[in-house]
Amino acid sequence: MPVHHILFGFLVSIAWGVNFVAMKIGLNHLSPFLFIALRFAIVLMLMAPWLRVMQGKMWLLLWIGLCLGGVHFAFAIMGLQLAENITSIVVIVQMHVPITLIMAHIFLQERLSYWRGSGIVIAFMGVLLITFDPAIANERLAILVIFGATLFYSTGSVLLRRLKDVGVFNTQAWTAVFGLPILLSLTFMTEADQMTQLMAMNQEGWMAVFYTAVVSSIIGYGGMNFLVKRHPVTLIAPIFLSVPIFATMAAVIAFDEILTPRFLMGASLTLLGLAVIHLRDWWKKRQLVEELLP
Repeated sequence: MPVHHILFGFLVSIAWGVNFVAMKIGLNHLSPFLFIALRFAIVLMLMAPWLRVMQGKMWLLLWIGLCLGGVHFAFAIMGLQLAENITSIVVIVQMHVPITLIMAHIFLQERLSYWRGSGIVIAFMGVLLITFDPAIANERLAILVIFGATLFYSTGSVLLRRLKDVGVFNTQAWTAVFGLPILLSLTFMTEADQMTQLMAMNQEGWMAVFYTAVVSSIIGYGGMNFLVKRHPVTLIAPIFLSVPIFATMAAVIAFDEILTPRFLMGASLTLLGLAVIHLRDWWKKRQLVEELLP
C-alpha cells in the first residue's frame, strides 16, 4: 500500500473524527433526521453531475446506498442524539473494524495474517484505553443503536469491495439518491416544524451541516470508497482505528475537554498497532524488490 494512500487514509480519519463534534453541534440546531436529510440533499446536489446509471450494478448500488447511506445514518444520528458524550459513541463505532475484517475474511476470502491480526489487537486496545468510560454503562440504548449502525456500515464496506468500474463520485451520488428518501420519510413521520428550524439556523448550524456534507461525506466517505476499491479491506480498516484519537482532539478544541495521560497512552498504543500492520507490509514489499533486483 503506497505511503500516500496511508496518509490519505489518516486524512479521512481526521475528517470523520471532527465530524462527531460537527454533528453534535448540528443537533443543537436541527432535529436528528432533518439534519441528516439536509446533509444528503447537499451531497446529492454536489454529486449530481457524476450520476450515471450502471447496467447490471444497480442492485448492488442500492444495497450499498442503504447500508452506507440512509439506514446507517438513521441509526447513527439516533445514537448520537441519545448519547450524553462523544466518547461513548466513538468506542462502539470502532467495532466496525473487527466486524468488517471478519466479514471480509468470510465473504471476500481476504486473508488475515497473524501479524496483521496482532497489530489490529494492539491498536484496538489503544482505542479501548482512550474511549472506555464508566458512563458508557448508563447509555445502553445509545450503545445498542450505534452498534446497529456499525453493522450496516461494515456490511456496506464489504459490498463496496465487490463494486467494480464505478466512479467514487457516482457511488456517492447513488448513496445519496437511495439514502435521502429514507431520511426524508423519517423526518416527516417523526419530526415537526422543519421549515421553522431551517429558517432559524445560524452560521454555526450551517457550518456544521456543510462540514458533514462536504468534508465528512464527499471527502471522507469518498476517500474510503477510493481506498477500499484499491486495497484489501483488511489493510484499510485498521487505519480508521485512529478516528477516536482525532475525535477526542476535536472535542478538546470544541468543548474544552482535557487531554489525560490515559488518552496519550492509548493514542500511542493505537499508533503502534497501526505501525505494526503497515511497516510489516512495507518490509515484505522491500524484501520482494530486493529479491527481484539483479
